[in-house]
Amino acid sequence: MYKAVEIGSKLKFETRLKHDKIVVRVQIVDFTGPLQSSNWIDVEDVQLDVQTYHLRRPDDTGGRRCVKQDEHSSQARTLALPNALLTDEWDSLVFDDALPARLLRYLVRMVDMMGQPGLNLATFNWNRLCLLHGPPGSGKSTLCRALAQKLAVRLGESFAAADLVEINANAMLSKYFGESGKLIESTFDGIMERARDGKKLIVVVIDEVETIAGSRKLASGGGECHDGLRATNQLLTALDRLCHLPNVITLCTSNMLEAIDPAFLDRADIKQYIPSPSSSAIYNIFRSCLNELVHSQLVTANDDVPTLATTHMTLHDSPDSAGFRLWKMSDKCARLAMSGRTLRRLPVLGLATYTWGVAQTLDNAVAALENAVEQEVLSRA
Repeated sequence: MYKAVEIGSKLKFETRLKHDKIVVRVQIVDFTGPLQSSNWIDVEDVQLDVQTYHLRRPDDTGGRRCVKQDEHSSQARTLALPNALLTDEWDSLVFDDALPARLLRYLVRMVDMMGQPGLNLATFNWNRLCLLHGPPGSGKSTLCRALAQKLAVRLGESFAAADLVEINANAMLSKYFGESGKLIESTFDGIMERARDGKKLIVVVIDEVETIAGSRKLASGGGECHDGLRATNQLLTALDRLCHLPNVITLCTSNMLEAIDPAFLDRADIKQYIPSPSSSAIYNIFRSCLNELVHSQLVTANDDVPTLATTHMTLHDSPDSAGFRLWKMSDKCARLAMSGRTLRRLPVLGLATYTWGVAQTLDNAVAALENAVEQEVLSRA
């Protein structure tokens, strides 16, 4: 007897599992083999990689705002991984291709390969440094946190524990001369100490890294304070120290690739451009938001919003359907290169602004979204 399942689907069992009291869910999350000509993959032809994990909980006093400060520096804060706060980060990512999965596969394979006993790491130049760059709001920061969560699970057999260390690059810039370099040094000293025994995976995330990795040539040519030069020098030194620790992975984001020092770029193993969402990605963002409103019963509908493939097949037959209207809005938003942050705000903004009462029909929700999109377009004119 065969049962067809899809990646991302949660498995339901007809009989009780032996340890069902401690198992919250069983889910198929990925396929990392070569692409097949057929969309079907027989379980007998693949090697199953089963990962079990326990989600860490934030303390009861308030989520990410109360993530404990790094004991070595107030410029970094840590979160134990995998964490319940990051459960939905991966599923919220919407890209046209399998970019998140490709990045995850690369990082996992490289960590595994470089951990091969007897391998002389000095032979290879691998810094475990990944730079995601692109326009604001394209999902770079979310992707970094989602990768950190996934890495903690996928590498669970190699590391007994994992931490996410988020560095506030803007907080590194001190108004006092010479302090920026010292802040960077103390922060990375704390990371080194945390990672020294090698038993814990440390994923470092630096948002807007150009703040502390600015081009030294541009800074000196513009007559800027030498404190910025010291900050870049200190960061490069810190990264060189981290590259000797195989349990540390550094993920950085930037909106201004041209402002980053060439020496930093040379150290990055991956420099991945993250574009603004395309029309098809925007459709899927709007679709996920509306379906969430349906599932939470804020919007009533007989069925979920159809997939983009289904919408394309019925475009000419159903010009007034929710799917067709979403597609027209998606195309309009894509031409203006709207960010993912803006796009995910519009469905609930429209619902709150342009509807009355508690539960709304799907038609009303789509109409409200159309109004919200139009207002956003006008605000950019």
